[in-house]
Amino acid sequence: QVLELQHCSSRWVRAPVGRMAGKRKATAFDTLPPICGGAVVTSVVMYPVDVVRAICMSNPGTGAGAALKGFLEAHGIMGFVKQGLVAEVTRASISRAIKFFMQPIVHKALYGMPETKGSPISKGLAGAIGTVPEVLAISPLENIKLAAQLDKEGRFAGSADIAKHIWRTRGFGGMMIGYAGMQVRQCLWTGGFFLTLDVYKGAVSGVVSNKLAQDVLSGFAAGATGTALNCWTDVCRSIVQKKALADTFDPAAPRPGALEPYNPGPFFSEAANLAKTKGIGGLYAGVGPKMVHLGGSGAILAVLMPRFKAMYFDMMGIE
Repeated sequence: QVLELQHCSSRWVRAPVGRMAGKRKATAFDTLPPICGGAVVTSVVMYPVDVVRAICMSNPGTGAGAALKGFLEAHGIMGFVKQGLVAEVTRASISRAIKFFMQPIVHKALYGMPETKGSPISKGLAGAIGTVPEVLAISPLENIKLAAQLDKEGRFAGSADIAKHIWRTRGFGGMMIGYAGMQVRQCLWTGGFFLTLDVYKGAVSGVVSNKLAQDVLSGFAAGATGTALNCWTDVCRSIVQKKALADTFDPAAPRPGALEPYNPGPFFSEAANLAKTKGIGGLYAGVGPKMVHLGGSGAILAVLMPRFKAMYFDMMGIE
């Protein structure tokens, strides 16, 4: 421990330097390291569940058991490592990091106060608005991940190979396939998560005294609530993306315009068609795996984010 001499009542004593210097005020960027750490851990733990979720949502009517069996038959257990793991962990980590980084910044800009002092509605709205840079950042990785998970024929050698194929056949616009649907999806889940997290914490605290258990239960409930709000969007955008990616292998398919990915028309058209042909069950295809995926993610995030932040701030002398 680093010590320095300090005069006290006519005598010199040794005191820790840190206590003399005091802690500095935190800035927005000080939260990035612990946020990124929590995001990466969550992404790695939840990846196998996300693979099953993606297959169920891209193929309405496919159950979780059938999706898992089909994936293992096509790729084996190592498929969880080879089929889009790097792209998904990178995508999900960036997504969650931006989400938790932007929400307090947007809240401060909108309401002039820290999000810790905001209402459930203000927190939810700030979270939803903060997803715009998040979706712009993750769209290319989302397409790479989906293409890898749906590649039953083994046409791609890896994420880099998929990216080259999309760029060669569709250019930059190909990297943003499904943007409109992803934006609606992220707004609804993130807004729902931040809207209800503290509400659930208050409710759970009256039943469970253990703080860790409170965070797990409230985080899962908030993540599941976000899923209930956005599940239909994930089903529709997955179908739209799957069709668009399949077209990249058809030389006769017309090349979409540069602004086509940002057009919400195909997304809402698919939603209307799915509701008409398969009803609410079609819109909520794969809701079970998605609840487990995003509810579990919410639980892990609710546990890790405040604890990683507290440990990092204490280590770095930040308050």
